[in-house]
Formats: sequence, C-alpha cells, structure tokens
Amino acid sequence: MSKGITPNLKELIALKYYAADLLFFSTKKVNLSGHGNNLSSAKGRGVDFDEVRRYQPGDDVRLIHWPMTARLGKPFTKIYKEERERNIYLLVDQSSAMQFGTKVCFKSVLAAKLAAIFGWSALNNHEQLGGIVFNDNNAELIKPSRNRKSLLTIFNLLINNKLSNFAGNINNVIKLLYQQANSGSIIIILSDFNHLNADGIKILKLLAMRCDIHNLFLFDQLEERLPQNGYYSFTGDDNELIEIGTQKKDRLLYTDNFNKKVKFIKDLSLKNQMKFVSIKTSDNLIEKLNGINKNGR
Repeated sequence: MSKGITPNLKELIALKYYAADLLFFSTKKVNLSGHGNNLSSAKGRGVDFDEVRRYQPGDDVRLIHWPMTARLGKPFTKIYKEERERNIYLLVDQSSAMQFGTKVCFKSVLAAKLAAIFGWSALNNHEQLGGIVFNDNNAELIKPSRNRKSLLTIFNLLINNKLSNFAGNINNVIKLLYQQANSGSIIIILSDFNHLNADGIKILKLLAMRCDIHNLFLFDQLEERLPQNGYYSFTGDDNELIEIGTQKKDRLLYTDNFNKKVKFIKDLSLKNQMKFVSIKTSDNLIEKLNGINKNGR
C-alpha cells in the first residue's frame, strides 16, 4: 500500500506520543453553578475549590465569597475546579470525497491521524472515548469507554473499512449521534463536509444546544487553489465533467467556490456556538489543534 493513501496501524499507534503535547482536554476552571465565562455542561464526578475572582454577571449568587466581598467592598465569587466525566465522540469521515490528496496524504488518512491524536489524548486524560466511522453507505458506532479497546476498534474500522451497523453519510451520522449522545458530550467531526445537507444542518444545530461540537474542516491544497499552469479535469458527484484550463476567470471561480464552502461551515459553526478549524493535509497537526484552545477557531 502506498504511504498516505490508506491509514497505517503503526502510525496511528505511534501518534500516541504526539498526543502528549495536545492541550485540547486540559482541565478548565469552572463556576460550580454552571454559569460564568467558563461553562461546563458536563456532569462532574466531584469538585475542588480553586480560587476566588471578581463576581461576573451570570455567576451564582450562592457562591459569593462574603468575607472578601465585605472586606474589599466589591463582590467576589468562589471558583471550583470540576472533575468531569464526559463522553467524547469522534466522527471520522471516510467517504469517497475524502479519498483525495496531493500533499502528504489523502484527506481520509488525515481524518484517521486526527482521530488517533484526539483518541490517545482523551484516554490519557481519562475521558470516555467513542465515535462513529462512516463512508458513503455505511457507518459503525463505537460506544464510549475509558480504555484502549474503543480506540483500537476505531483503528480497526479505519484500516479495514468494514462498516455495516448503520446507514452512512454525514447527515445520517449526525442524526444517529443526536439519538446517542448525552448532554455535555464533546463531539469532534473530522470531515470535508462535502455531503452535508439541510436535514443534517438542522439536526447539527439541535445537537449543538446540548453538546460541545468541534467542526474540523479537512482539505487538500489543490482544492483551495490550482497551480498557475496546467489544464485540469474534474468529475463531480453527478459524474459531470468539469474542465479548467488557463483562463484566469475559471481559476478565480474555482478558488471562490472553495472559499464560499469554508465560509459556510465556519459561519454555521460560530453562529451556533460550535468551534471551527480548517486543517490542510500538509499542516502541523499539533500546532493547529492547540490553536483551537487559543483562538476557538
């Protein structure tokens, strides 16, 4: 098998060491009431006192630190560090549109690598990991657990691509997850969102109301922009042949269509309190993923 075309088990396992540098699942400070700047909708296993800070609108008045408030003449509130028990779901797109790439690897392999990094990091942080691997026709649900078996099952599905439990494509998978995911779950979608339709968008918005969703838009550099020279032929989903030659307007239209697609997914995400980040097949993955924490996009 050619490197970068299909997922490699040794590489997915080796990404465990890169996952140690991922900050995505680092502990956050939360207000016990579930209000304030750092919200946690996850069910906690317990809480520990962490610090006192200035009271902010939305904080629970029951947590006001009255002695400090009286001494300083300004309201202060107690902040607790919550030990969370969350379900992490990885939605890994292996559809036909993902079987493409010109730099480093196919988008499908990029999705597999990202799933490995997130998966190892989740287990390192004692999270409950599950997910759905899907292609155009079929999907396989892996229920969350706090051991390696769930992640190794995901690896096995990515490598063998034998999926049979549920109907595939991103829209059916989002509907399935809406039925399965508990409130407070973290959902990480690894896809090019090529087949997302109005039904899928509707359910995704509902899912975002009770879960923490991260949309990772995966792409190859040739999808973003064509080289200056050359003649290109493409076949769309409807088997229509698209040809782009040396005409500048055709190349600009090609780039504009890609930018509109990215903007649509980004706007959909940010307007519905979902995180968004675009990742290219040639990107430094850890740097890119840690940027989610810094920028939220």
